[in-house]
Amino acid sequence: MSNHYHLVLHVNEVDSNQLSHEAVCERWCQLYSKPVLVQRWELKQTISEAENKTALAIIEGWLADISWFMCCLNEFIARKANKEDECTGRFYSLPSMALTLQAS
Repeated sequence: MSNHYHLVLHVNEVDSNQLSHEAVCERWCQLYSKPVLVQRWELKQTISEAENKTALAIIEGWLADISWFMCCLNEFIARKANKEDECTGRFYSLPSMALTLQAS
């Protein structure tokens, strides 16, 4: 398996801005657990305007944050490589980091 890839991403801001906050939460939470503040916002249990703004900022961050996409992609690749190599462990285990540092 190759450990190198090139990826070009495009975030369609026009389409993503048309999604409601509730729709974004629904999609996001199919893969990830909901932060407690966002859960309270959905249940209309926030106690201040500051909490509302913070919950909405979290949700809006999910729209264009490609770092989560990259994290999922890298985890998938690492798991596939581990399966091919018949090993287990974390991608950034201490032996791997030591080899990387020695190569520098």
